[in-house]
Amino acid sequence: MFEKWTDQGKRENLHVLLWIGLITVLLLLLSVAGSIRNGEEPNQDITEAEKVEPRAMAMPLNETLSDEIILSPGDKEFLTQLTWLFDQGDLEGAARLLNSYDIPWKEFPCMYDGAAMRGKISSGKGLVFVKASTVFYGSFDYGKPEGECAALQILELEEGKRYDYSYGTWVSGKMNGNGECGYNYYDGVTKDVTKLNAKRAVFKDDLMQGEITYTSTNAEGEIAVWQFQVFDGVIVKDERWIQGMDSSGAVIYKLMAKDDDVHAYTLGENAMGEVRWKNLILFPYV
Repeated sequence: MFEKWTDQGKRENLHVLLWIGLITVLLLLLSVAGSIRNGEEPNQDITEAEKVEPRAMAMPLNETLSDEIILSPGDKEFLTQLTWLFDQGDLEGAARLLNSYDIPWKEFPCMYDGAAMRGKISSGKGLVFVKASTVFYGSFDYGKPEGECAALQILELEEGKRYDYSYGTWVSGKMNGNGECGYNYYDGVTKDVTKLNAKRAVFKDDLMQGEITYTSTNAEGEIAVWQFQVFDGVIVKDERWIQGMDSSGAVIYKLMAKDDDVHAYTLGENAMGEVRWKNLILFPYV
């Protein structure tokens, strides 16, 4: 009887061990399944984030790459009118308009090609602002004036409002060929100054060469014209230049105006040797 009971006890113990084993296996399977599930979800989240993040970053990047300057209706009207004045050769009108308009863009250079304003100089025809007071208009190639081009700069001086100008043929950003430069006091002149000054010549790399024609107009409208020779922007003296002395005893040279025995152009000895005959408005990005 003891042996039967012992056999029965063994069988019961075996059943208990089997149940314990099954429960342990089930717990292990549930644990593994939970770990796998928990491990997959972060990977899915990261994958989705990786898909979304580049797209979110792409839009600001494209906006940054755009160099177009947003223009208001007033800006467009100003630029259209300024272009028209340059096309008409009305430099005084262009100067008055430029002086009257508060330009909103503050970074230079920038170019308006008739359709859009951009923060760089492209090839083609248009207005190029190198600063708020200085604008070039004409043909450009590789970011420089090339061919026919005009430059205008406005100034407000003690003696009045003035604009400087240069126009003619440009090559690689410098005046090369026939051209003219000068200045004009167009408003508020309070002193007896030369109102209009014009120098016409052949230019080589912004310096005048050969014979030049120099025209001066005073506040009363009297016009005087001189013609003389220059080399690399320096006057070449000939017999027409009369040497003399001023009241202090310093050496001076006089040249009488063409067909005029009244008006004389006078320079000191040092000024005769200076590079004075050149383009007044240099293109800054050469």
